[in-house]
Amino acid sequence: MSPEVVQIRLDHEHPAVTVAHVTGEIDLSSADQFRAGVTERVESGEGFVLDLDGVTFMGSLGFSVLVEAHEETARRNIRWAIVAGSGAIQRPLQITGLEQMLPIYASVPDALAALVRPE
Repeated sequence: MSPEVVQIRLDHEHPAVTVAHVTGEIDLSSADQFRAGVTERVESGEGFVLDLDGVTFMGSLGFSVLVEAHEETARRNIRWAIVAGSGAIQRPLQITGLEQMLPIYASVPDALAALVRPE
């Protein structure tokens, strides 16, 4: 596979939360695939972590998918988290102010800890 292709690998090790590890570039050619993967997680109705540390580039369409997911998870009362410890995603989230709106964590263990603790 070429590095431009977005890949989503699901990890079901934790019983209450699925971790979706995303790798590659999220741009005009791969945004629909990314949206489909995120939508599938939301439609499952279960809590999930979206691990974006393997993403090397994310264009505006990718950030739009995150905002849509945030709105839909809030509407459905689904707990979720985004892991964005890498600069490719972290810096644009800071610049756009999305870092203040979205449930962002530095690592998968941090995100899992936040999701599985009692509300």
